[in-house]
Amino acid sequence: MILVIYSDNQFQQTISTCLSKHGFIYDVVSSHQTALSLLKAQHYSLVIVQSHAKSSCLDKITAMIECNSDMWIMAVEATVLVSVDNTIDEADYFDVGVDDYLKGPFNERLFIARIRSHMRRSIPALEVTKVEKDTVESIQAGPFKVDQRYHSVTLNGHTLSLTAREFALIDYLCRHPNQVFSRNQLLSDVWGYNHEGYEHTVNTHINRLRNKLDSVTGIDNGGQLVETVWGVGYKLNITDYVVKALSSESHLTHAYKTA
Repeated sequence: MILVIYSDNQFQQTISTCLSKHGFIYDVVSSHQTALSLLKAQHYSLVIVQSHAKSSCLDKITAMIECNSDMWIMAVEATVLVSVDNTIDEADYFDVGVDDYLKGPFNERLFIARIRSHMRRSIPALEVTKVEKDTVESIQAGPFKVDQRYHSVTLNGHTLSLTAREFALIDYLCRHPNQVFSRNQLLSDVWGYNHEGYEHTVNTHINRLRNKLDSVTGIDNGGQLVETVWGVGYKLNITDYVVKALSSESHLTHAYKTA
């Protein structure tokens, strides 16, 4: 289900008509306060929010994410945005946690294509609700354990608090340990779209993920497990972790024998 938050009545109607035309189920509200009340009572897979280029709007989006970190957020401009705050731009929306940003003027075809892309990854199709035999629900990659059944990730035994996008990102990297992916590959495989100029979306989410990995006690420099391969992209560096772990174990064994 989709939640639309738009104070502009005319454009709110444009979006509502567009969603109805393409068969999507949705709720529409005009204020973030009403939206927060709905988010506490109802699960939404996607939230479409109006972009104002105001710091107050960024604060409201942060509050929504704190209320429900599993939802995906798309910020949409009604027209070509004229910023009222020169310090706020599209990148700031990604920094606070939105997953997609659609610039004006409004393009119905692109708008619906992006929504379908989001929904394909957030709502399982009816024909694939049963787990396929080849599907690996729980995987171990170095110090990581990912369990899709419970939408959980642990690092060195510590449970991580991740947004839906961060979970999808670490799940993808754990399923391809040590493999290098360009930003465009990650956009295509994790985000579900590939548009030039959106590479900074990947950078932002990688940095947010690294900060959370760094905060885990019992593992040094956890954020460095997601390694930057300069000029190429990113990879989950499990090899170095295993080498360090074996080296540490060997050192401890030697110390025990000589004690």
